[in-house]
Amino acid sequence: LKPRIEALLGAEFDAVFTSFAGESTEAEMQQGAQTAKEKGCAVVIGVGGGKAIDTAKGIAHFTPGTKLVVVPTIVASDAPCSKNAVVYNPDHTVNRDLHGLFNPDIVLVDSDIVAHAPSRYLAAGIADALATWFEAESVQKTLIPNFTGYSGTLTAFTIAKLCFETIMTYGRLAMMHCEQQIVTPQLEAVIEANTLMSTVGFESGGLGAAHGFHQGIAEWEETHSLLHGEKVAFGTLASLMLTNRPPELIEETYALCYDIGLPVCLADLGIKEYDDDYLMIAVNRMMLPVECTHNEPVKYSAQDYLAAMKAADQYGRAFKQASAEE
Repeated sequence: LKPRIEALLGAEFDAVFTSFAGESTEAEMQQGAQTAKEKGCAVVIGVGGGKAIDTAKGIAHFTPGTKLVVVPTIVASDAPCSKNAVVYNPDHTVNRDLHGLFNPDIVLVDSDIVAHAPSRYLAAGIADALATWFEAESVQKTLIPNFTGYSGTLTAFTIAKLCFETIMTYGRLAMMHCEQQIVTPQLEAVIEANTLMSTVGFESGGLGAAHGFHQGIAEWEETHSLLHGEKVAFGTLASLMLTNRPPELIEETYALCYDIGLPVCLADLGIKEYDDDYLMIAVNRMMLPVECTHNEPVKYSAQDYLAAMKAADQYGRAFKQASAEE
């Protein structure tokens, strides 16, 4: 990859390459920013997956005056177009969200590269995008300010709804085509939903319980090897239980997640056995004042979140059993 980038830049530009250790920690971001300042870099280019991109965002954030170019090699989340970055601790638990001042100046997605990446990453991106409408709809009811500090626009909420419709319509086909490593209109539509639509939906709409559940789930050591979207998938299913969504919508959402290999129960997250005390590790994180769980139109209690996770797990286990018997 390095020779290709150097060839593209030509003799007019000097490139400084930094390695990525695999986790988007603040130390990683600050180290990259220090290098950028020492070398006088004008542009930060992040190439790779969500955590590499988030690290590049952090480097640009801590290096004022630089431009940011994002080149995702997978679409496993809505990270590419977003100005936000998730900062992790060295032990892979979530530290905080870093809210940048600006979105990337350029986001360049090569659909052929995405098609040749493992389909697991596409599925994770579908899961992240799947949460967008449910959360934006909740925030629309509460009128809680979005990431810009203002109420979301009708355009943002409409795009969030279109994101959901695109995922439900083309998600399964896009997964099939990714597994065949071919670029099709269906795959292109889902790439757009995973990146652009989902970002507009959550940044200009807002986040809610689904990502709140993610923050809690990330506290469990068993989930540290999972992708962001895989944790959001179960968080979305739990949020459907929490917010009392119609049974047919719950069934439809479980079916999509199951069909494309996303977690639908706690065992799929690596949690084979649990009790209430164990689940409360996640709930306690979700109840922190800074978490987006509080953006829901109803002020839920810790017991509500606990019950929602148990209900989502039970439904998912029953769904898998019924599907296996067909």
